Amino acid sequence: MTRALLIEDEPEGLQNLQNLLEKYCPDVDVVATGGSNAELVRLTAEDNEGQFDVAFLDIDLPDGLVFQGLQQLEDIPFDIIFVTAYNQYALTAFDFSAIDYILKPIEPDDLRRAVSRIRIGRKNASTKQRVELLQQNYSPNMPNAFEKIGISGLDGVHFVRLRDIVRLEAEDNYTHFMLKTGNKITASKTIKAYEDTLLRLNFVRVHKKHIVNMNYMKTYIKGEGGYLVLENGETIEVSRRKKATLMDSVRRLYGEI
Repeated sequence: MTRALLIEDEPEGLQNLQNLLEKYCPDVDVVATGGSNAELVRLTAEDNEGQFDVAFLDIDLPDGLVFQGLQQLEDIPFDIIFVTAYNQYALTAFDFSAIDYILKPIEPDDLRRAVSRIRIGRKNASTKQRVELLQQNYSPNMPNAFEKIGISGLDGVHFVRLRDIVRLEAEDNYTHFMLKTGNKITASKTIKAYEDTLLRLNFVRVHKKHIVNMNYMKTYIKGEGGYLVLENGETIEVSRRKKATLMDSVRRLYGEI
């Protein structure tokens, strides 16, 4: 069984989440519930035997954002799934921090999908780092200047500065992040999962297999679609369908050329 802690200040919301877990995720056993940061800290402190595998956390609690409670924990030895209302800026922060979330009202498929990604039977050393990155980026009202992204790689979560990413390359259901150091990080997500998040930040989709950091573009060679020459000497094909997208992105960043 997956042992869960639920922190939700609204009784109806708490009962609804419990009912959904019981109905759609029978392997999840709710072992403790609370409705504030104080209860989150207390219940975690009392968890001497490490009984929590995951915590479902509402963000807005009566005694402040849930980050205030998480900051008081010396370690976070369980996975976290945030339960939140829709906000485009907040969701971007979740994506950049590689942390799972479920939108209210909760859809059963979204709940099952999040539960399926819980890391059972081992402590996740990167959880605290991911929460800290989320707190830095979280803004319910306006976009922040994101500097780092959390990449869920095959061997753990990597925290990478955006300026160090040269490009992304798709391979089936995986995405390779190519860094300026020459290193590569392989993420277990499709390139589409990263596209919307990155396109607002000077990245451009130039091919079904390629997203490029525009800061590393050196030359565009015209043709039917043409191709890009990057600062490191790599050449990246531009598909005919994406040529107009590339040109629009160049004009937005550099003006008419």
